[in-house]
Amino acid sequence: MRGQTNLLALAVALVLLTGATVVGVSLADSALAGADRDPVERHAAAAVADRLTAADSPITVRANALNDSRVETLNASRLAELAPPATEGDVRVALGGRTLVSRGSPGGGWTVRRSVVVVDRSGVVVTPANLTRRSTVRIPRGVGRANVTLDPGPNTTVRSVSADGRVVLYDGAGLNTTATVRLSRYEPTTLRVGTGANATGRIEVTYRRPVVDERILTVTVDA
Repeated sequence: MRGQTNLLALAVALVLLTGATVVGVSLADSALAGADRDPVERHAAAAVADRLTAADSPITVRANALNDSRVETLNASRLAELAPPATEGDVRVALGGRTLVSRGSPGGGWTVRRSVVVVDRSGVVVTPANLTRRSTVRIPRGVGRANVTLDPGPNTTVRSVSADGRVVLYDGAGLNTTATVRLSRYEPTTLRVGTGANATGRIEVTYRRPVVDERILTVTVDA
């Protein structure tokens, strides 16, 4: 009788040990699967964020500076073209808390955050000036080009226009035109018209003044 009891206890112990082993192996498999998945998600999220904020990205004006109107053109297919790692799982791209692109239903995964600025160039500034009163126009920082329209008055010859001392327009016979000039956007620029003391006429300078807004770009990939 005592021997039968011992055999029964041994059988129960073996059953419990087998169950514990199965559970342990399952948990280990799950942990390994998660460990394998995280690097993929982390790499994909970082690669997508890097591509979107690169200086040569189609949606930036320079590194980490997004063009507001181009950002609005992003969709799932466009994102896949720009950043192929975005196809490695469900993905969501948000800017300042607003979702720009979402494919699938990323419920977890890995999220990368980047501090960026968003540049809006939709505002047009027109600055006219009378050549009788002054021959300079001040343009603020951040403007990379401007349209200059010259309309000299009678007996006035405008031969040159310079930007901070650099000649950007010149005609020895006289300027009477509209032309685009390139400027340094890293500092304010002074446009100066080369005229005599008794000049008459007008100059009109047109440019798009950028409005810059700091935001956080987040990229989540759930593989």
